[in-house]
Amino acid sequence: MQRRRFLQSAAAPAAAAGQPSPSDRIRVGIIGSGGMGRNNLRDFQRNRDVEIVAVCDVFQPNLKAGVELTEGRAKAYTDYRRLLEQKDIDAVVIATPEHWHALMCVDACQAGKDVYVEKPISLCVREGRLMVEAARRHQRVAQVGIQQRSGTHFQRAVRAVQQGRIGKVLYAQCWNHSWEPPSNLGFPADTPPPAELDWDAWLGPAPFVPHNPARRRFGNWWATGGGQMTNWAVHLIDIVHWATGEDSPVSVASTGGVLYLHEARETPDTQQVIFSYPGYQLYYSTLRHNSFGHDGHPGNKPFGSYGIRLHGTAGTCFVDRAGYQITPQMRGFSDPGAMGSRDSYDDLTGVGIYFAGETAGERGTTSIQHFPHVRHFLDCVRSRQRPIGDIEIGHKATVACHLANIAYRTGERIEWDARAERITNSAKANALLTVKYRAPWSLPGL
Repeated sequence: MQRRRFLQSAAAPAAAAGQPSPSDRIRVGIIGSGGMGRNNLRDFQRNRDVEIVAVCDVFQPNLKAGVELTEGRAKAYTDYRRLLEQKDIDAVVIATPEHWHALMCVDACQAGKDVYVEKPISLCVREGRLMVEAARRHQRVAQVGIQQRSGTHFQRAVRAVQQGRIGKVLYAQCWNHSWEPPSNLGFPADTPPPAELDWDAWLGPAPFVPHNPARRRFGNWWATGGGQMTNWAVHLIDIVHWATGEDSPVSVASTGGVLYLHEARETPDTQQVIFSYPGYQLYYSTLRHNSFGHDGHPGNKPFGSYGIRLHGTAGTCFVDRAGYQITPQMRGFSDPGAMGSRDSYDDLTGVGIYFAGETAGERGTTSIQHFPHVRHFLDCVRSRQRPIGDIEIGHKATVACHLANIAYRTGERIEWDARAERITNSAKANALLTVKYRAPWSLPGL
């Protein structure tokens, strides 16, 4: 506690004056040093007041790569619990497969560490609520990797909607459409795990299954992930929640299937969802076989076509990671003596008719998102303020995606009581709000 108080009071001035002394630095442990974990490590390490002191991974090549990024200074762990025992760690980054996020986050909060956890925050709704409660109970700063919130162009777009620039939003669309070659994974047989992978530790609280190359694509299996809904839609739906101020649907329906990728998997490659919120409808779509987007973009970007579009009574706001655009709603007017299209026999044009926008148009280019999100978290570690991507905000966005998957898996239109966090019209669907951990792993309250 003495070191924590010293960090809060002394570190910011010291950092402003130049290279912080070791006692002024925020010491960070990385749990999960695969692709996203290493991306996080790099951006944390770019901050002069940060020292990466520990890296943990159950896959030796990932562990080695993570430690090498620190030029060998970080301690290496294969058990995250040993990393949490390291007393001088102030914060941890959790970038593991998603079935591990909740347990690691709760344990980190109990160990007195602040937490930066990747989305989706949880594998099920109940886990997410327990993560929020742990952060509050132990007074931890907990930020979710919903980095779009830290992009200034996202902030401008959201502010415009909140200020009523596009009128009242009654409908929104989100989509991530991509094209990828047909999978060559197929349906591989079970194999012994490679020597450099601790398969039992990789599975952790998930049910035991024999090692299989297909299983390591964790997002493709309900026991370890939630497909594109939890991979991409958390980012997109979060912006809709932020802009509208409504973050809890009242009902959800979904359809889709594995229509394109001929491979061993459970989660769909094609999925459509209709969310009903108290004030608006939200439609979400994901495709893996075609990148053409709802905005007409062909998808010739690294992410294919993806976007968030909010339709208001005075205009429409589109935003993605490349920028944003506000398009006015056009309203028709008539000059004196004008004739409508029926009177003039012209094809839907009329004579003396003109249209004017109900709001001002606006367009903005992209902004940096991930590094400012990391920096914001570090600032909150010092100030003890709740971050822009607080754990409860991330929980609400993740809940919507879990409900979409539950509706897909049950084939039911589900009705949601956000206050009680329960599905009110289906016992079958309600049972999917939680998961059962494999012994000896446990999460109290689950």
